[in-house]
Amino acid sequence: MAKTKKEIKVKEPVRIREKVLDGGTISLYLDMYYKGNRKKEGLKLYIIPETSPAAKLQNKNTRKLAEQIKAQRILDIQKDGLVDWEKLKRSRTTLLSWLEDFVTCDEKLSPSGVRPKRNAKDRVKEYLTSIGKTDLLLSEVDKDFCRGFVAFLRTCKIYKGKKTMSDTTARLLMCRVAEAMNKAVVEGLIPSNPFKSLDAKEKPKMKNGRREFLTVEELKVLIKTPCRYDIVKKAFLFSCFTGLRYSDMKSLKWSEIHTTADGKARYIEHRQVKTKKTVTIPLSYEALRWMPEQMEGIDQVFHELKASVNTVETVLKEWMKDCEIDKHITYHCSRHTAATTLLTLGANLYVVSKLLGHSSIQMTEVYAKIVDQKKVETMNLVNNLFTNPTTPPATQTANSI
Repeated sequence: MAKTKKEIKVKEPVRIREKVLDGGTISLYLDMYYKGNRKKEGLKLYIIPETSPAAKLQNKNTRKLAEQIKAQRILDIQKDGLVDWEKLKRSRTTLLSWLEDFVTCDEKLSPSGVRPKRNAKDRVKEYLTSIGKTDLLLSEVDKDFCRGFVAFLRTCKIYKGKKTMSDTTARLLMCRVAEAMNKAVVEGLIPSNPFKSLDAKEKPKMKNGRREFLTVEELKVLIKTPCRYDIVKKAFLFSCFTGLRYSDMKSLKWSEIHTTADGKARYIEHRQVKTKKTVTIPLSYEALRWMPEQMEGIDQVFHELKASVNTVETVLKEWMKDCEIDKHITYHCSRHTAATTLLTLGANLYVVSKLLGHSSIQMTEVYAKIVDQKKVETMNLVNNLFTNPTTPPATQTANSI
């Protein structure tokens, strides 16, 4: 009787291995061997103790996913050999997953700092959904995508479909996505940023919005007028004389308030919530008079103010009405007020920039332009006071400085 030939088994280049961890959990990893080279790849997939039907189902799905990754690696090896798997996986990164990493990569950012990134990512997702390409690879983002995304931003609706997005908002969102693409260039995932290939006329233009602020005379009225919540009045006026944002004012601690070496003045040394940069702000008499009394065992200066900024702004609206100030004043207007007041009184632009914690002096120049315009308006108040209105003036009305 003839002997049965033994079946020759082809050794698989990729195998799923298991490593038992503390507590009985099993970690799955790939053991790859090809043409004399060996590599291991952790899958970050775990088999848990099967103590319930749900655990059994979870393990079944986990092993199924591991098998899918194994099959993909076999194809990769046959095509490219043993390569840098992390680099290969990242080359297959989708735009949405990269943007998600971009949103969450900086743990130091405050929620207000993360929000613009998150909004930009959500808008990209909306656009990709509208064109049926939610799985678009990061490497596939090109000039046509950028043009289409900008066109989408200019037409999409916000506030539950009640309003079209402004060019300023569209510009900010586009810049956040472009920032993510710059990061991808730095990390070697793409050769260049496709947003840089757009012409200037193709990009939304940033418009300088009106920055509402209070004049010195209006501040005097506020000081004299009671507010329904005295702590809101103190906090708002304190910010008007220091330029602190609401988040910084709420997080301000007594341990961040110091006395100068000669004992004649006090100053704040505070790490800003939004930018994480430290600012040093000397405290004027006007700022000091609106600080609450220090209480033993409590380090937070404005600990009595527990309301959200939206609630505070509702109180501010009532207070402004009582003061007969017909302006749309939000808490952030206190920061604008601090800047314009200092510049109006002749403060140096560079110094004001440092007091506000601006990253560049260009941000502070916006306030300087406001002050210049107010000077023009003030000078034009004398028009027609000493001449006949019908008589043409010898020179034109002041319109710039």
